Amino acid sequence: MGQWLDKHLWTLPFLAFVITGTSLIAVHYFREKEFFLEAVEAENRKEIYSSLTGSSSGLLGFALAAVAIMAAFGRRPTSNQVDRSRENRLADARVGISKILLATSVFLMAILVTATVGIGIDDGKVGSFPITTIIVASSVSSLMGLLVSGAGLTLSLMERSRGA
Repeated sequence: MGQWLDKHLWTLPFLAFVITGTSLIAVHYFREKEFFLEAVEAENRKEIYSSLTGSSSGLLGFALAAVAIMAAFGRRPTSNQVDRSRENRLADARVGISKILLATSVFLMAILVTATVGIGIDDGKVGSFPITTIIVASSVSSLMGLLVSGAGLTLSLMERSRGA
């Protein structure tokens, strides 16, 4: 399981989305009153949606820029087998980090689009449950993806500079 997860870390944000979304749906049917964005007044909800569009678009730009940076790091020429093997492992790690960042970008885009739609249509006394679910589950997924990829990016850059 550990080796599979190591090669498929990009699935973590999707797994977090499914678990969070399923949990929110279960809570929705067993609770007595609204929660999260559903419980917020319409004007305040629109302000939250507006803030989410700005935040998620900025993070989306960061994630895509990080993917571009990772793609720019090619393998360095090496003179011996040990260094060549190390460079190959680093290249594989960079590809894995890029996959996580791209998966995270999907959820940041989901937040951006859903919050933008929410600004236009979610003006009822009680907030929209589907919009709340998509935004909260995507937020948890994005957070997980950004934390994992940030740690991986940091370790990759440290290892690359150490070998220079």
